Amino acid sequence: MMAISEKSYNNLKEYWDYQRKVQYNKEQINAMADRFEGRVYNDFGMVHLDDMKKHLWDRIQPSEYEEPPKDWVPEDPKFKLWNE
Repeated sequence: MMAISEKSYNNLKEYWDYQRKVQYNKEQINAMADRFEGRVYNDFGMVHLDDMKKHLWDRIQPSEYEEPPKDWVPEDPKFKLWNE
């Protein structure tokens, strides 16, 4: 997938800024969950990392999303800007 073009970003700035904000918060949740790999258990045994990520993400309300830092570059290329 290609990065967001300058034209698309300028035409849909609010949309792309919000999509990038969501992506930033997902990356933060995933990074936090990764630190607990192999250390979280429930009644059935070790909690699978993907399940934990989904559970944590589902509990975050959009009103709680944090703004990405100005120097943040998304891991997923489809959320990168043309100049990143």
